[in-house]
Amino acid sequence: MSADISSVLEIRGVSCATGFGLPVSAEFAPGRFHLLIGDAGGDSQALLRVIGLLDLPESGEVFVGGRPTRTLDEDARASLRAQQFGFVFAAPFLLASFSVIENVAMPLFKISQVEPDEARRRTERLLAFTEMAEAAEAVIDDLTLCAQYHVAIARGLANEPAILVVENLDGALAGDELSSFAALLRRIPAEFGTTVIATASAAFAVKKEDRVLEFARGVIVRDSALLPEPET
Repeated sequence: MSADISSVLEIRGVSCATGFGLPVSAEFAPGRFHLLIGDAGGDSQALLRVIGLLDLPESGEVFVGGRPTRTLDEDARASLRAQQFGFVFAAPFLLASFSVIENVAMPLFKISQVEPDEARRRTERLLAFTEMAEAAEAVIDDLTLCAQYHVAIARGLANEPAILVVENLDGALAGDELSSFAALLRRIPAEFGTTVIATASAAFAVKKEDRVLEFARGVIVRDSALLPEPET
């Protein structure tokens, strides 16, 4: 069994007893912003964990770059996850005892073992992209929650992943802060070529260019790649 390698990620006949029982299939094109819309903590959240290789599906297959993953042992899954995925979870989960720049640089030394000059280049670029360059030496506890999420994006992109997984993007922020956070996520595919797959609530304001998979009662009820929103 193989997948179309033009898709950075594909799920085929995937089901999950803890979230959605009916098989779900979808392809995720590279370099695009994808949204899984549904109730917080429901079907979309369960699917995101399967997509990110954090949970095994009950059935079906998850292909990453055309490679099937279901039969991989845990060490191989962890290695593939570290190489191909970055994560921004529902909470920033930054290390309070480290500065902003140390939080962003840590994955470069822990996972990629890059040389110091390369680590500096990547870190400076990411802090500039997330508008956190002036706070590079700041203590995490001194940052606003929105700023912490910006740092979490930089950390998630540090190892140049093919896919950035974003959990519950509108769960903690609102108003202008949420708009700033979402705008930054939407810029990632064009800036880095990274595919972004994020979950959000039904109340989240999607844009015409977003690819949206909408869930209800355990099934995909709309895929904007197949059924775009009508012109208004």
